Amino acid sequence: MDKYKGYVVEDFVLDADFQSWVRHPAAEKDRIWENYKAGNPEQAEDIRRARLLLESVYARFEAHISDEEIEEEISEMVMKIRQTQQEAIQPGPVYPGVRPFFRWLAAASVVMVAALLGWLFLREPPAETEQTLSADIREETTTRQNRTGTNETILLDDGTTVVLTPDSELRISAMSGPGKREVYLTGEAFFKVKRDVNRPFLVYSEKLITRVLGTSFTIRSIKNAAEEVVEVKEGKVSVFKKEDFGSVGTNRESHGLLVTSNQKVTLEIRDNRLVKTLSDAPEVVPGKSGFIRSGYVNTPVSQVLKDLREAYQVDIVFDEELLSGCPLTAVLTNQSLKEKLEIICEAIEAKYEILDGQVMIYGKSCSE
Repeated sequence: MDKYKGYVVEDFVLDADFQSWVRHPAAEKDRIWENYKAGNPEQAEDIRRARLLLESVYARFEAHISDEEIEEEISEMVMKIRQTQQEAIQPGPVYPGVRPFFRWLAAASVVMVAALLGWLFLREPPAETEQTLSADIREETTTRQNRTGTNETILLDDGTTVVLTPDSELRISAMSGPGKREVYLTGEAFFKVKRDVNRPFLVYSEKLITRVLGTSFTIRSIKNAAEEVVEVKEGKVSVFKKEDFGSVGTNRESHGLLVTSNQKVTLEIRDNRLVKTLSDAPEVVPGKSGFIRSGYVNTPVSQVLKDLREAYQVDIVFDEELLSGCPLTAVLTNQSLKEKLEIICEAIEAKYEILDGQVMIYGKSCSE
């Protein structure tokens, strides 16, 4: 364990053995690390923080990947994390009892989650280039235009449903053969894509390409508007600026932005910048309503936040150890997610912030 002398949070996060302990806890490993913390009390807080960060990352995985694969992916993100750390320590709002570590935790976890989930989601065989796909769309398409005053529902050959809003247009490529699930959207539409792991679904809009396997989401791409928006209701999509998708000599994973349930990404056209936030009105994900109780009585706030995280499939990052002693008695049923968070934070004298599609809870121990 001598190699850990002098390690700080970032070093622990990027260490393969430390990652393995967090991902696969065992009594023997726990004993080793507890002994190390006892002998190195000055590093105990950094170890706790690093473990919290990794747990928040691993909680998002739905598929198993090896420690070696994770080590490789995280090692490629070292420089990005360090750059983000510098940005995160700039002066910002300070709340009583709030530890500055959380701003670093938020920024670093954003980078790591996006990188690792993006890798998981995009590790299918390489797709065709934008130029080839666009040519296919031009040559083999049918066009549906909604010139009515109400939404129009379109059922595609692969089982995908598209709800096209008024004054919108959808060009549809042939839905046969490998890689042939492609459409081009002008306007706004809600997509519920039939899952097919062997044939990713691609939506071309004015400035963006949205790539999915099977999920539901909305795209707003109004001609001459100041922005384009992709908003995910359930599942996950990867959003690319057109100039980045399939570029020769570039890594697609480094350009695609992973967007998950109740998140949206906006392309600010003037600055050519992608910005990820929470949806304007997050909803409980279908099939997840059972995670939220009708009422909570003297329930640890940490458990309530876990329930919200599962129900909305939104990253809620907080210090579980710090908040585990904070009880909550409240009815959380008909309120919006933001109203629920406000109720919780008011009860425990905490604050919350939405950062890059995550909810960050800044609080202090209730036992102090």
